[in-house]
Amino acid sequence: MPFDEIMPAVRDGKIDAGLVIHEARFTYQNYELNLMADLGHWWEEDTGLPIPLGAIIAHRSLNHKAIEKWVRASVEYAWAHPAVSQKYVMEHAQELSLEVAKSHIDLYVNEFTRELGKDGYAAVKSLLGRAMEEGLVPEFDLNKL
Repeated sequence: MPFDEIMPAVRDGKIDAGLVIHEARFTYQNYELNLMADLGHWWEEDTGLPIPLGAIIAHRSLNHKAIEKWVRASVEYAWAHPAVSQKYVMEHAQELSLEVAKSHIDLYVNEFTRELGKDGYAAVKSLLGRAMEEGLVPEFDLNKL
């Protein structure tokens, strides 16, 4: 089911429950829905680590240092000039409130975006290790991460 249809479907009784992400964390109450579990909170409590939200990957043949530099420059520019990216963000936001979009960005675009660091790498390693144990990803050597 498309992301933007989940909360209305639960509200309208078409489905019993749904897993919502992104800005829905701030807006599910607008649909008169109740929170069953916050999986981000559960992850942090269970592991003591930040939530590994995503990654930028590139083929090994590419210049990783240059890509890292470009991505970092893009994030730094966006932090310094939030109004520049506001139109793009609002065009792609499921919930159209500027306040909700800003809350979402402030929560998820943080210091781990700038530098993953020891805790960030540990979070990725934990997630991939758990996925491997459950057979969701092929086996690999976690020590090579």
